Formats: sequence, structure tokens, C-alpha cells
Amino acid sequence: MKLNHQNGSSNSSPVSAKPLETKPDGASAAHSVFDNLQGQAWGILMTAFGVSMLRACGLITGQTAGLSLLISYASGWSFGLVFFLVNLPFYAFAFQRMGTAFTLKSFISATAISVLAEFAPHVIAYAHLNVMIAALLAGCTAGIGLIALFRHGASAGGLGMLALYIQDRTGFRAGWFQLSADILIFAISFLVIDSTAVLASLFGAFVLNAIIAMNHRKDWYVAQ
Repeated sequence: MKLNHQNGSSNSSPVSAKPLETKPDGASAAHSVFDNLQGQAWGILMTAFGVSMLRACGLITGQTAGLSLLISYASGWSFGLVFFLVNLPFYAFAFQRMGTAFTLKSFISATAISVLAEFAPHVIAYAHLNVMIAALLAGCTAGIGLIALFRHGASAGGLGMLALYIQDRTGFRAGWFQLSADILIFAISFLVIDSTAVLASLFGAFVLNAIIAMNHRKDWYVAQ
């Protein structure tokens, strides 16, 4: 994939209309099936890796993943199961507003992230991981992963689907919408985890959402 800056803006949705691929003759074509599959797989892997670092340090993030982590910490329930269940109500909204293909891809992505995040502790162990470094790296990897999902017609479920819909309809950046929702989740998190972990988590969430806000623009992305 190659990022190009273009003049002007487009009214096409990053979800309802596929990113375009520029050909030498000036014509355009949508991503191939392989393009979308590899992009979705990369997004799933990077997002799950980010979640694994957060869990290793007892941190959270925003959106439904952050809410699921809080519920998991407070109840002792499996993060993967909670994340899967919390996302379920959002699929009905996505199906009505954003189409079958996007909803199915998002369902597959969220389910795969749930499974990989649960499996990660069995294959990845951190002898030492500073909480601020963990927050930074988790924000970066998950941010990259979510952008990959967005650009290939999917999301990680939950508020990400709502954020993309709002960006498409109003122009309000998905990253900034998600950051606003995150503030509410972090306010609740003071009841579950200590203040140091909350502040580190907030830093990681800011990094994640800033990456999305600054790099996920439908008038920038042209795949070649």
C-alpha cells in the first residue's frame, strides 16, 4: 500500500465505497480479494498484539475493548468472551447502516481479536515491560491495526463502527470521536484499577486515536 496526498476531498465513505487503486492509464479499480484479506489479517494481528501488552501490564484502552478489559479485571471473566459479547449489539446497527459485507468483516475481525488476545499469554511472556512503554507501543500497534481494518472495509467492532459512520456522515474524525468516548470509559476505570494505570492507559489511548485521526483520511488514501 502507498499513501498519496491528493488535493480536495471526497464524499465517498471509507466503508461504503472501497479504496481505489490507480492504474497507469488513469482508470481505477477496487482492492482485490487478496488485498482485503491480507489487510484484514494484518489489522487483526496488530490489534490483538496491542491488547496483549495492555493485559500484561493491567492497563486498558478505550472503546469496547477498554470496557471489556475493565469488566474482565473486575469480574475475573475471560476478556475474549466479554469482548465478543459487548460487541454483539453493535452488529445490528452496522448491518442496518453500513451493509452486510462491512458487518461480516467486522464480526470476523472482532472474533479473531478475541481469540488471539486470549491465546497470546500462552506464547508471549514479558520479563519486564514498563507501563508507559507498554501504553505507547500498544497504542501504536493497535492504531496501525485499526487503520488497516478501516482501509479494507472492516473494523474491530463496537464504537469503531459507530465512529466510522459518524465520520462518513458528518466529517468529524473517527479518532477524535473515539477519544471522546474513551474519556468516559477512563472516568469509570478509576473504580477498578489504580490511578497510575489509568493515566498510562489514557496516554496509550491518546496515541492510538491520534494515529487514527492523523492518518485515516478518506481523501488521502490511494492504494497502488
